[in-house]
Amino acid sequence: MRNVLAILASLMVCNFAYSAELFGTVDALSGKAYIADQSGKTTVVSVGLKIFEGQTINSGSEGEVHLVTEDGGIIAIRPNSVFRVDEYKAEGDSSDKIFMSLLKGSIRSITGWIGKFNTSAYRLTTPTATIGIRGTDHETTVIDKGDGDEPGTYDNVNEGATVLRTAQGEAEVTPGKYAFAPKGRVIAPFFLARRPHFFAVRRLRIEERIQRRKEILHGRLNQMREDRIRKFRSLHRERLSHIVNQRRSVSGHGQGQVAGRRNDQHRLEQSRSSQVRRMEFERRRGQNLEMFKASSDRRRKFNRGKSGSSEERHDRFERGHRAN
Repeated sequence: MRNVLAILASLMVCNFAYSAELFGTVDALSGKAYIADQSGKTTVVSVGLKIFEGQTINSGSEGEVHLVTEDGGIIAIRPNSVFRVDEYKAEGDSSDKIFMSLLKGSIRSITGWIGKFNTSAYRLTTPTATIGIRGTDHETTVIDKGDGDEPGTYDNVNEGATVLRTAQGEAEVTPGKYAFAPKGRVIAPFFLARRPHFFAVRRLRIEERIQRRKEILHGRLNQMREDRIRKFRSLHRERLSHIVNQRRSVSGHGQGQVAGRRNDQHRLEQSRSSQVRRMEFERRRGQNLEMFKASSDRRRKFNRGKSGSSEERHDRFERGHRAN
C-alpha cells in the first residue's frame, strides 16, 4: 500500500507541476543582447529564440530586440535596457495575464489579445511606478542617472491610453502627452511640458519594421485567440485523459499488489498446514513404532517361556527313562 501511495503522490506532483510559460519569440535583432534565466544561466539572444516566463533580457549599448508574444503583441527592447517577464499566460480565457518589469532603459509595448480583451491583465512595473493600459501602443523609459533628464519613469502613448501609477496618485496618458514619475521625490506622477531629451539622442536601427508587423498581427488577433482556445482545450483533454489513465494504471497496480499479497498469504498458510500434517504423521508413526516394538518384545518373551517349559519336560522324560 505504501508503494501505491508513493506512486500516486508522484503522479500528482508531475501533473500539477508546470514548466515556465512560453512568452514569445525573438522576431528581429540588431546588435547584441543576452538572456538570463532564474538560475543565472546566460544565453546570447538570436532570431527565433524562445523567451519564457521568468527570463530577463539585457540589451547592449547598440542592442535592439523585437519579440512577438504568444498573444500577438510586440515588445521592442531598446539599447541599454533590462527587461524581465514576471508572469505570463495566454490561453484565451479570463486567466490570461502579462506582467512584466522594466528595470532599466526603454521598451515599446504593443498589446496583443490579452490587452485587447482584458486590460486589467496587463501590467508593466518599473522601480518608481506601475503602468496599466486601456488597449495600447506605448513606450516606457526608466532613467537611473539623468543625462539631461531627471531620473525616474517616463511614459508616452502612440495609440490608445495608459495609466502611470504610484502610491501618491496616477496620470492617464494619451497620445501627445509625456507622463513622469520621479525617482527620489514622493509626489504623484505628472505631465511634462515638453518631450524628454533622451528621444532626441537615441538611435534605433530596426524601429521602422514595427508598424508593418503591428498591422499584420492586429489583423489576426481574433483568429489567433480562437486558435489558441481550441489548442488549449485539446491539450487539457489530453492531459486529463493521461492523468485518468495513469491513476487507473496505479489503481490496477495496487490491486495486483493486494492480490499478490493474498496469494502469498494463502501459500504460507498452505505450507504451515502441510508442516503441521507432517509433524502429526511423524508423531503417530513414532507411537505406532513404539507399540510395535512393545508387542514384539512381549511375543519374544512369551515364546521364550514356552520354549523353556518344553525343554524341562524333555529333561524329566530323559531322566525317568534312564532310571527304569
